[in-house]
Amino acid sequence: MSSLVKFTPLWGARNEQPMCYLLEIDEACILLDCGWDESFDTRILPPIRDLKKLAARIDAVLLTHCDLMHLGALPYLVKECNLRAKVFATLPVQKMGQLTMYDIVQSRTAKEEFDVLSLADIDAAWDLFVQLRYQQTTSLTGKADGITISPLNAGHLIGGAVWKITKDSEEIVYAVDYNHAQDRHLDGTVLVDLPRPSILITDAYTALDKPFPGGKKAREAALLEKVQSGIDNGGNVLLPVDSTGRVLELMILLDEYWSVRNLRGVTLAFLSPESRSTVDMAMSQTEWLSKHVNHKFVQSRQNVFHFNHLKRCCTMQELRALPMPQVVLASGLDLETSSFALDLFAGWAADPRNAVILTQKARPDSFARRLHDDLLEHRKLPNRMELQMHKRVALEGRELREYEEKQKQAEEDAKRKLEE
Repeated sequence: MSSLVKFTPLWGARNEQPMCYLLEIDEACILLDCGWDESFDTRILPPIRDLKKLAARIDAVLLTHCDLMHLGALPYLVKECNLRAKVFATLPVQKMGQLTMYDIVQSRTAKEEFDVLSLADIDAAWDLFVQLRYQQTTSLTGKADGITISPLNAGHLIGGAVWKITKDSEEIVYAVDYNHAQDRHLDGTVLVDLPRPSILITDAYTALDKPFPGGKKAREAALLEKVQSGIDNGGNVLLPVDSTGRVLELMILLDEYWSVRNLRGVTLAFLSPESRSTVDMAMSQTEWLSKHVNHKFVQSRQNVFHFNHLKRCCTMQELRALPMPQVVLASGLDLETSSFALDLFAGWAADPRNAVILTQKARPDSFARRLHDDLLEHRKLPNRMELQMHKRVALEGRELREYEEKQKQAEEDAKRKLEE
């Protein structure tokens, strides 16, 4: 007997916005991903009233990857819309995704007033997670009774999943941001080996991108050439990155290059509020890595994330203590919202010896994306650029007294309510 299947893009269709889709199978409602971006702009999302109605209907949430584009709005839906459905993901997506959210929230709150999300909101959302292994099948309950789900390797990011959703004779495959090629630490997706499904839900995010001449090896060689050129010029090199995703591949590539070229006099660093936790977590996820990496670990106990040269820094003070010149992977892909990458760009941009290398497309209309597009179109960059920076400053004088009075009044009001 055929099921009634309905697919509704909530946001992230026909554009480059973060992804969130609603899959309805008969009476069941399944949320496929729940992304946001660094701006945390609620105008991207449907009206809060509609989101609350939607959250009450959701029976399960399936997450594919650990980056903001796929899970960034989850804590917001839990906090503001009372989403209480179970959230299914692989272990790396759960753990690395939590670090992704910690990183961006800490970056924002360190520099500005940011009340969209807190670390406590993130923890509350992550209490809903159910971990699954690749090819592990689990049955949904309630209105979704009779539906089974199973995550399969998507490649692209550690723990990334292609979801197989089955009810009776209907088989639906949800596959976004997958990678056919093998990376240094990940196998390619298994999508090509799957039988033809009844329905395939996929994306075309990079379909119109021009392939790099010569493929992956040539692309990596070009990146390393640019890094070396920056070093030879006597300057520093900044690479704005995500905090837990493709940055792992870059760290492996650059650490290997440092060993081959014996660049002991040049600092290689990963700068992020959660840099230590990110690398430690990646080191503990060997079973989710490629067969080659796992075989090497079994044979020699050599972990691909045990870096010989890469320094992990959680603050600017730690980075400044390291010698120059520096090649820094800094969190803050968009070079716009408060982040370490923005701080370094502002500090290094005026020196012509320094270089910035953009390795990923940032969100549309962001500062990094405008730079990216101008470079691709061979447009001349302006000599002067305006940056919006945030900084926390200690209150003094009248402002401090007014703040203390407000705090005192708030405490008295709270005490009075308790007494009543």
